[in-house]
Amino acid sequence: MWHEGRCLVVGAFSTSLEDSLKTQRSGDITGGCFLVFLGLVTLFAASKITGGLEERLPPRTLPYAVGVIILICGALLAIRSWRFHGIDPVIKWPDRRGTIRVLITLASLGVYLALMDPLGLPLSTFLYVSFTVWYLGKYRLWYPLLIGVLSGGISYLVFIYLLELSFPVGPFLTR
Repeated sequence: MWHEGRCLVVGAFSTSLEDSLKTQRSGDITGGCFLVFLGLVTLFAASKITGGLEERLPPRTLPYAVGVIILICGALLAIRSWRFHGIDPVIKWPDRRGTIRVLITLASLGVYLALMDPLGLPLSTFLYVSFTVWYLGKYRLWYPLLIGVLSGGISYLVFIYLLELSFPVGPFLTR
């Protein structure tokens, strides 16, 4: 099939990973299968977590929920993409500037995880979300700070206060 001067072969199989990720459909199928695998690994790891019954929620509850959600979303993405029969758009990979944005975003995620223990979940979430919204959205400073405060507050309220999960609270808060 020809589209905008390019030959698009819908449903063609290729031999390399690079070739298989050049179209949206094949990229979604590959990504969906990877998410199914990641969900299964998460469920397996969650099944190995031990905890006592004296806690309100067992420690494996959140990892189980995350594993099930990842598995279902990956399966739905792969199935939806497998059944797609329209024109398969070619993926436009990021240029050098876009690649740097992706790498900075991934590095900020690593900093977020590294700061979780010393600063606690609410404060590290505030810093990560504020930076990411500011960096990717280029908003005025008040908007990322507002979104960061809301995210940090909600993370404290839901995960630490209501669910009583054992996330670090940081030096400024108490349980």
